[in-house]
Amino acid sequence: FGSRLLHLQNSNTSILPSHLCPFWEAFAIDIMVNRRSLMRGGEDTVQQAEKVGVFLARIGFAMRGVLYALIGIVTLYIACGTGKPGKASKEGALQLLAQESGGYAMLVLVVVGFVFYGLWLLSMAIRGTTKEHGWKAILFRVKCAFKAAIHFVLAAYAANMLSGSGSGSGGGSTKAKWTAKLMEHSSGRALIGLIGVIVVVIAFSQFKKAWDASFMDGMGIEALQGRRRKWILIAGRVGISSRGFILTLVGLGIIGAAIHHNTHEATKGIDGALRDVASYPYGQAILILMAIGFWCFAAFQIACACWARID
Repeated sequence: FGSRLLHLQNSNTSILPSHLCPFWEAFAIDIMVNRRSLMRGGEDTVQQAEKVGVFLARIGFAMRGVLYALIGIVTLYIACGTGKPGKASKEGALQLLAQESGGYAMLVLVVVGFVFYGLWLLSMAIRGTTKEHGWKAILFRVKCAFKAAIHFVLAAYAANMLSGSGSGSGGGSTKAKWTAKLMEHSSGRALIGLIGVIVVVIAFSQFKKAWDASFMDGMGIEALQGRRRKWILIAGRVGISSRGFILTLVGLGIIGAAIHHNTHEATKGIDGALRDVASYPYGQAILILMAIGFWCFAAFQIACACWARID
C-alpha cells in the first residue's frame, strides 16, 4: 500500500492534490518502514523462540545425565549389597530423584527438558539426514522417532509423579501380565525372542559406536580441540560401551526367557540384569565398573548439553 502511494505521488497523472503530496509521501514511507520493522520483529520473535527451544533441549541432555548418574549410584549400592531403595533404571532414577530435597523442581526440569529433547529428536526424524542414504536414512528416521517416543513417555511418567496420580509402580505388573499372555502362544514367544534379538543388535551397535567414535559426528563436539575433546571422547566411549554391555545382558535374558517360557526373565530389565551380575564371579567388580561407565555416560550427556549443536 505504501509503495502504491509513492507511485501515485510520483506519477505525472497523480490524482493527489499538490499540497497533500508531502503528507502522502511521508505517510507512505512510514507504512513501508513499519512493515519492515514488523517483519524484522517477527523474525526476531521466531529466532528468540528457537533459542528458547534449543535451551530447553539442552536441559533434556542435562537431565539424561542426571538420570544416568543416579542409575550409577543405584548400581554401586547393588555392588555393595546395601538395602538402598530404588531400581537401576530410568524410572527408578526418577523415583529416587523425587525423594531427594528439591526433587519437585528437578522433576519439572525433567518434564520440560525431555519434552523439548523429544521434539528435537522428532524434528530430526522428520527432516532426516544428508549423511545417510537409502535404508540407512530410513533407519535414522525410525531411530530418532523411537527415541523421541521414549522421552515423551518418560516425561509423562515424571509428570504423573508431579501430579501425584501415580508412582509408576504398577507398570511392572502390567508388563508382566502382557508378557505372560504372549508366552501362552508360540507366536508370542517368537515375538519376545525377536525383541531380544533386536536388543542385542542395538547393544552391538553401541559397541560399534564406541569403537569408531561415531557418536561425535554431527554433534558439534568433534570441533572441540585439546584436552576437553579428549576427555569427552573417553567419557563417551566408556559410557556407551557400558550401555552396550547391559543391553547385551538384557537382550540375552529376553531370548532365554522366550526359549524357556520364563516371564520373569523377560521382564526384569536393566535392574534385574544388574542384580544378576552381582551373583557372578567378580560380580562386585563388574558392577563397580558398570557404575563408573554410567557416570561417564552422564558426563558425556552434560558435555552434549553444553557444546552439542542443536538445530
